[in-house]
Amino acid sequence: MLYAYCLMPNHFHLSLKINKAPISKIMSSLTTSYAMYFNRTYHHVGPVFQNRFKSILVESDSYFLSLSRYIYLNPLKDGLVENPLHYPYSSVWEILGSEPLKYLDVDIVKLIDDTEMSRKEYKEFILGKTPDDAFGFDNLFEKEESALGSVSFSTRANKAYTRRKKRSR
Repeated sequence: MLYAYCLMPNHFHLSLKINKAPISKIMSSLTTSYAMYFNRTYHHVGPVFQNRFKSILVESDSYFLSLSRYIYLNPLKDGLVENPLHYPYSSVWEILGSEPLKYLDVDIVKLIDDTEMSRKEYKEFILGKTPDDAFGFDNLFEKEESALGSVSFSTRANKAYTRRKKRSR
């Protein structure tokens, strides 16, 4: 299920809920398919996006909302626009109800609630003035694998990742 996205010039951000398929297989399929499409369409060769993907486990709805805000503010942070609502390659207009849901899962509406006031509050949350790294995302993306949530959730998730990594060696 796709909850938020933003396509940047050399990378992208997705907020996904996955069930059984490993995230590595999902991302490999997605990036390979898109690279084939892009290269064929624009007569380009090679990878389209830089670096390997990074994933973050998200514990709860409040952390998800913060993550979606980070995703929607990325074009602003990279100096592409002065207002994230002016960036055409994100799902911000779908989530705010200005466009019908085309790519996003309908469950996202349940999280924000399908009322004008709730969407208005979410829009204000996205556009709100906070320090650049108010949610600690810059530090999260420096790590190989990360978790966004309470201390106990993050600790459990990082221990599980470390055990998986040791077993795969």
